[in-house]
Amino acid sequence: MHRLIATWLSLLMLLLLVGPAGAADDFSAELDRTQVRANETLTLRLRAEGRLAGEPDLSPLHQDFEILNQSSGTRMSISNGAVSQTREWTLELAPRRGGRLQVPPLSLDGKQTRPVEVEVVPADQTAAGTGSQPIFVDTQVENATPYVQQSVVYRVRVLYREQPRRAVLSEPEAAGATLERQGEDQSSSETIQGQRYTVIERRYLVVPQRSGPLTIQSPRLEALLPESRSAGRRGPFADFNDPFGGAPFQGLPEVFDLGTGRRVIERGQDLTVQVRPQPDGSAGTWLPAESVQLADEWTPAPPRFRVGEPVTRTLVITARGATAAQLPTLDPGTPEGAKVYPEPPKVEDLPGSAPTALKTVKIALVPTRAGELTLPEIRVPWWDTTADQERVAVIPARRVQVAPAPGEPASAQPTAGAAAAPLQDTADAPLATPDTGVDPSGTSSAQVPWPWLTLLFALAWVATLSWTLLRRSGHGGTGRVGAARMNPRRGAAAARTRVRQACKATDPRAARTALLDWGLVRWPDHPPRGLGDIGTRLGPAGSAAAEALEHIDRAVYAPGGAAWDGAAAWRALEPTLLVHEHAGRALPVDPLPQLYPRPEG
Repeated sequence: MHRLIATWLSLLMLLLLVGPAGAADDFSAELDRTQVRANETLTLRLRAEGRLAGEPDLSPLHQDFEILNQSSGTRMSISNGAVSQTREWTLELAPRRGGRLQVPPLSLDGKQTRPVEVEVVPADQTAAGTGSQPIFVDTQVENATPYVQQSVVYRVRVLYREQPRRAVLSEPEAAGATLERQGEDQSSSETIQGQRYTVIERRYLVVPQRSGPLTIQSPRLEALLPESRSAGRRGPFADFNDPFGGAPFQGLPEVFDLGTGRRVIERGQDLTVQVRPQPDGSAGTWLPAESVQLADEWTPAPPRFRVGEPVTRTLVITARGATAAQLPTLDPGTPEGAKVYPEPPKVEDLPGSAPTALKTVKIALVPTRAGELTLPEIRVPWWDTTADQERVAVIPARRVQVAPAPGEPASAQPTAGAAAAPLQDTADAPLATPDTGVDPSGTSSAQVPWPWLTLLFALAWVATLSWTLLRRSGHGGTGRVGAARMNPRRGAAAARTRVRQACKATDPRAARTALLDWGLVRWPDHPPRGLGDIGTRLGPAGSAAAEALEHIDRAVYAPGGAAWDGAAAWRALEPTLLVHEHAGRALPVDPLPQLYPRPEG
């Protein structure tokens, strides 16, 4: 018995060693059928026998077919004492077009398959939209003749009578345009020829990048429909995601059902739009949109303009029918007599039925001198796609009154009404003057007794003389000016010490305040209106200090606070401050000049 078993084992090993050597190497291909509809799939089986190694090259299939699924396996068989090994690949294919197609020769380890022909007959397109199809795809575009870079809404609708067991929708394609999905899928119902359909709609935003014809290829819907005998039965894995790894079509059940079903491939109609070029003579900045609005806001509101004090201006552009990437840069310009520190712009696409884009720019504006300040006009040209003509969104130029910095002589200050006056367009009349009660013809609108008027003028003259004497004696004006006149040397040294401390503490705001105090001591009759004014008065020899002053202003007013090196700033400022303090020691210490010369000796 043992000898018989050993004999059979030896014979089997001999067959395993000799059999494969005698098997012929072959590589073949066959289809499960030679005729299919355009919305159906077919199965291709590749078979390799013998000692062929590696994987077949499937790239020639991509021209006319889509590979939806692929699997492989190996089996061994013994025939007439010969052992053979067979490897098989099973591919599920979807035709890309109708007509007579050919599965081209495929290669594996030097062997090639023979070509196989298949006839793809058109699907019953007349059934679509008549209520006789169980499921189909409908595509729509809102504008068939858009301009280049004009946003176009493209809709894909999937309509089905009975809920499919699994459904996957691919993405549409458009060469020469960008496509972006908009929002979530919307579900509704629709009755066609007495048949009630569930409708799942998906929206895309198409932006053509060049003029000429643009073809939007419809997405492909792959669905598994239930057979009549198993309709309504769900498998135990009904909650699993798409087994093919594709993005599930939201609103349809992404189901892996082990029950029987019929697989279908549906496509909507490819749509071609004619993209118009930018019209001749239009502005260089091309912004096609349904509407564009340009506005500005101020913080604080209403704004008060004072030398050295920042106010924030917010520019907002809103465009309907455009994307955020299409919005132009907003340039507020740099008005003479002020510095601007813009923040990086913020852009966003707003949700809604129509594409709407928003761009916001915040700018810190710091006046550098008192008096009238003109804010330049801001213009944004755009193309009205509804009226088919060019338009311009404008924020007009405006004139504002800037009050002096604290410590300025009172005579330099504008009236309270002018300091708080609202922003005014340059196209309007000049800033209003106070009502004098006198009409343009020169006649008095109210009879004022002349003796009382003379007394009023006399009292005003006495008050003015008293104020002048007090100011010259050091008791008028602000306390800071008086202190600066009483002891300029000690005040300058104290202010310089505070500048040094603020720089070492990396506190640009404290450094700025201390530098203005130092400038007030150095030039008490005409205090500097800001750090830029101090830099100008330091002259060419203080160029390094002037640059350090500019960095302090930027650190204070730039958005988010710019990086600032306090130690480096102090190294640039200290020698210049000391030199100017020494130059200012020739100033008299006493607040008033000597009325009588002192005797010599």
